[in-house]
Amino acid sequence: MKKSLLIFLLPFLGFAQKNIFLNIDPLFNNQAFLPQVVYMSNNGQNVALDYLKYYLSDISITHDGGQVLDLSQTVYLMDDTHHSIYLGAHNVTNIEQVYFLVGVPSRFNTQSGALAQDISSYDASNALSFQSPSMYWGWQAGYMHMIVGGKADGNNDQIPEAYFELHNLGDHNQQSVSFANVIQTNTSSTQIDMHFNCHVDHWLNDINLATVGVLHDETGINAQVMQNVITKAVFAQVANASVPTIDKDVLQFSSMQGAIQCAWTNLDTELQLNLVDQNGQILRQQLVSNQQGQFSWIGLTPGMYFIQFADQKGVAQSRQVLVF
Repeated sequence: MKKSLLIFLLPFLGFAQKNIFLNIDPLFNNQAFLPQVVYMSNNGQNVALDYLKYYLSDISITHDGGQVLDLSQTVYLMDDTHHSIYLGAHNVTNIEQVYFLVGVPSRFNTQSGALAQDISSYDASNALSFQSPSMYWGWQAGYMHMIVGGKADGNNDQIPEAYFELHNLGDHNQQSVSFANVIQTNTSSTQIDMHFNCHVDHWLNDINLATVGVLHDETGINAQVMQNVITKAVFAQVANASVPTIDKDVLQFSSMQGAIQCAWTNLDTELQLNLVDQNGQILRQQLVSNQQGQFSWIGLTPGMYFIQFADQKGVAQSRQVLVF
């Protein structure tokens, strides 16, 4: 009985800690980025991207009077559907600065890296394992920090038809990004969210995608792509990040044994709800479109879960639920 009681209490022992999320929503021309949608690039050229993927690493957070939370042990893979990262539960109240590296750090990247290992030795859920499209160029050249592919309008008929791929590698093309005076969202008494945007159009600025073709290298245009991270301000903080735009009473989540029930009322926008585990993996998805209703996710193992969605302004929101 004592053992069972201890197990039951374990999730509550860290009550002073906050669950920290880093959300980086991809935009194109200040619209939510979606693959295969035609956008006008910054050079006036119509483009439609099939995919965008990039690595994020070496995250560190300065908080509460200069304390530093070092989260550099994990490398994350970001794309158009997975751009919210659960950073764990930590003793953090006020976030002051955030730093991250765009790309795979040298210590993991090539065979000369102190912590590098054969890609086949990683678990399939690890960001450094095999990906599709591939994010790895081999033991010598290492990982591709960012890859993008699609079509661009090369004959001025407004229809993207020229295929291109930019797959950036090189152990010197990683770029560091930092933000001071971070605007945090106190989503609940036990959760803090940080909201940023990734401006995909800035990332591809000044590049004639219709003439690129297929480039897998670390110099020239691929080097320029990674330099754009800094020179074109690819990453930016959401100015109204601390202002939630869906009333908490609209969406209600409750836990049952092995299940989570969601109920809503007075909903005036369609929502895609994602059920996420503590490792940041999306387990279930549910589209909510009616003004009111309810549903249940069943067959869940005990533990902490997070429900993520984008509100009416496209800002990522997250709620936590403990399942017994």
